[in-house]
Amino acid sequence: MTSELNENPTPAPDEEVASSENSNPVGKQPEPEPDEVTVEVEVEVPAEVEAPPVAEPAEAAEPAAPAESVVEASAVDDDEEPSSEFADLLAAEGSADVTDAKPGDKVKGKIIQVGEQDSFVDCGLRNELPIATTELQGDDGELQYNVGDEITAHVQKAADGLKLTMAINLRDAGRKALTDAYEAGTPVEGVVGETNKGGFSVKLGNMRAFCPFSQIDVRRADDPNQFVGRKMKFKILELSEDGRNIVVSRRALMQAEREEQANETRATLQMGDTREGTVTRLVPFGAFVDIGGVEGLVHISQISHQRVGDPSDILKEGQMVNVKVLEIQNLGQGRSERISLSMKALASDPWPETASSMQPGSDVSGRVTRLVDFGVFVELQPGVEGLIHISELANRRIIHPREVVNEDDEITIRILDVDLGRRRISLSLRQSADYDGD
Repeated sequence: MTSELNENPTPAPDEEVASSENSNPVGKQPEPEPDEVTVEVEVEVPAEVEAPPVAEPAEAAEPAAPAESVVEASAVDDDEEPSSEFADLLAAEGSADVTDAKPGDKVKGKIIQVGEQDSFVDCGLRNELPIATTELQGDDGELQYNVGDEITAHVQKAADGLKLTMAINLRDAGRKALTDAYEAGTPVEGVVGETNKGGFSVKLGNMRAFCPFSQIDVRRADDPNQFVGRKMKFKILELSEDGRNIVVSRRALMQAEREEQANETRATLQMGDTREGTVTRLVPFGAFVDIGGVEGLVHISQISHQRVGDPSDILKEGQMVNVKVLEIQNLGQGRSERISLSMKALASDPWPETASSMQPGSDVSGRVTRLVDFGVFVELQPGVEGLIHISELANRRIIHPREVVNEDDEITIRILDVDLGRRRISLSLRQSADYDGD
């Protein structure tokens, strides 16, 4: 302390105590002083440390009031601000069903209720959307869809919000609906009228439209009259400002639906799958089958266990068939896409049971199915064929089987051998009991 006073001679002697008491905050070494204070509080004067805490709450009681008032004031402010924000959020949430979908959108949904006038569809939006029950009915007035069925429809503006429609009925909706449908791409409903040069006239409410022959279906129509008088859905391709020139297409809608369906089919298609399909084309080497927007080929050898000479003998276009997926190549790659199908793989094979019942040495009747250079194939039972080698056709030497038999002839032959493992049956015409020796 003496050295400190000598270095600072200015303070008066009576201020030594004050200066010594204030030496901690004013001194030149502020860092070690907290260590000294800590030692005094924790070790040397514990009694004095207990007293200040008692006094501090009493002294702090006065500032506590303003602190509480600040908290209360801030609490009131916080309550007021979130309340207005919360109201905004509620208002926004209340209008969310409007922003979830907009007129013209194409949506899929499941029917959850069917009423006399309106039905309701769950499309995954905040609210179920109504649809007129008449749109779920066929021309005969019978329901084509029921609760639980999935439908694809278009969102349309209604007086009190939104609704669904399969196609806009222009007779009820009016001229403005025509423009809205054209801009949004929503299908319209029309009745196909008479044919004229290049296409059909289509009645859309009180207006007439034109549909080219090429736009009435995805495939060429051999008989255009089959469409006359039918109520169908169309997409508006062209619309003049005065509404006099209207060009519509049914094909555009069908292609869009087909492409959407094809994407779903390709995403799940696997070899070995069993699918239901529709025969779309018959060709000499087989039949093309639509299995959901995607076409596959049933080769003529895969149509039936029995020999098929012409696919049209077994199938017809538009026929529903069940097929098994045998092979998939270049799926989704345009013209290089190949899908091989089989009807035969799903049918029971008659060969093992039928062939095993045939005994060598017995005579049976059959129908000649094919003539080849080395012999004749004979159908013994549906799906079971045997071969007459050219040497077993006659007791004389012949050059070709046609010298003895013709296709579709009914003949009696003798069974020479049955090989179940190799699926072969050897036959003879000249050894049968009915052979006349020619």
